Amino acid sequence: MALPVRSELQKIFRQRALFAAGFLAVPAFAVLAKIFTDGILFARVARALPAAGIDPVLSAARSLGVADNSLAQLFFALGVASIFVVDYRFATWRHLIPRRSRLAFWSAKSVAALACLSLSLLLVALGDLGVTLVLAVLRGQQIGDFTWAISVPVFFLALLVAVAELLALTAMTALLTVVFRSSMAAVLSVFLFGLATVLLQVYLGSSSELGWTPSAAASLARSGVFDGGRFQVVPYLSGICILLCWGVVCGVLGFVLFQRQELPSE
Repeated sequence: MALPVRSELQKIFRQRALFAAGFLAVPAFAVLAKIFTDGILFARVARALPAAGIDPVLSAARSLGVADNSLAQLFFALGVASIFVVDYRFATWRHLIPRRSRLAFWSAKSVAALACLSLSLLLVALGDLGVTLVLAVLRGQQIGDFTWAISVPVFFLALLVAVAELLALTAMTALLTVVFRSSMAAVLSVFLFGLATVLLQVYLGSSSELGWTPSAAASLARSGVFDGGRFQVVPYLSGICILLCWGVVCGVLGFVLFQRQELPSE
């Protein structure tokens, strides 16, 4: 299993433009947005800001909500699709399938995609943490005036939500990539689906009719972490379970279709 995963990682790393667009663009934009918004705010109202303590770990935890951003999901889906579509594009399945089972290749691609997405999330959190600390020093705010025993668990709970949401995104993108055998069609389909669910949430409000969608499930799980000032188990676990169901169902459907495709003739 380690060899196929390493092979898939080498493939995506050598596609530098796609790797940068799919997995490095979102952290870069997130850091720039953090610098722009907080920096402009600091430049305009620096004198009015109180020298209160900050919680950089909690800020980093909130930054992981980028996984629910439709534009970020567009770039993430591009990265995932590039991992699954490369062997369709270069017609290399005929050389790979006789050597290992299709399950091994499907699992390796899924693990490689999730590893790259996790790296992207880590870069987002580290970038937010760094910008928060630098701006805090410039503002003269106290650093470390928070409770590690509360902030660190919150960060890992938020990270689990983000990873579960990107797991669902990975499975859905992989399924559509196998269906269309095209990265562009898969990426646009995932983006339009995510955008449609966001627009429906805005139109319908907090309606339970959309609770089954990944975006609503992720919002529900995050509300269990950040809303109310204390951890709420039921909404958190409910959202996580829905996201895992999306990942499992789409992953199984994608593999079943992949198992039945006529790949040697590609």
